[in-house]
Amino acid sequence: MQRNTMRAILAEPGRDPEILVLPADGLHHEEALRDVLEGNYGAIEFFRIEEGISLFVLVNDLAVALGLKANRRFPGKDSDQIIFGRAIFIAAYNGELPEREGTLDMPEEMCRMFIEQIKLNFAPCDGTEKPRPEDEIYYENQGDPEQEKAFRWVEISAPQDPGPALEAGRAKYYSAGENVLLEINGRFFRQMEIYTGNTKL
Repeated sequence: MQRNTMRAILAEPGRDPEILVLPADGLHHEEALRDVLEGNYGAIEFFRIEEGISLFVLVNDLAVALGLKANRRFPGKDSDQIIFGRAIFIAAYNGELPEREGTLDMPEEMCRMFIEQIKLNFAPCDGTEKPRPEDEIYYENQGDPEQEKAFRWVEISAPQDPGPALEAGRAKYYSAGENVLLEINGRFFRQMEIYTGNTKL
């Protein structure tokens, strides 16, 4: 294994997990993660490996809005939660050691061990599963009662002139009057705020 690469685990819909070799260097690393996950991503801490280091699951943070195929279910009591699209299982510092951050290479033996655990504990989907209603809800400023906003991304036709874009990784955001538009992978979405009566969800 060259020093400028690192190992993680890739889980794709309908396939067994496999070892994924990624560039380890800065921007190349970030871009490779976005390439594999087909857009920007979020991380979920899954398993503490040792002090300061955990196994994280990286997924496309707009997988549900993009309609990506169901992949696997989380284990145990979280089995109603589904991973949509590709997932990367990767070792990373978890914040317990404040001076250390970033992702880490996993030895091949450790990858093989985690692959077996993923196969045992993350039940594969048959691809027909649909998101729960709550999976379609996104939040801004979550937890702040004054600023929190709940919304869905609703796909729309590409506007002729959306105006200047604010780029954020693989996504582009546009302000269109009172609307917020999102462009990702050549597709456009409009932010639709959600209310129940007079109360915002």
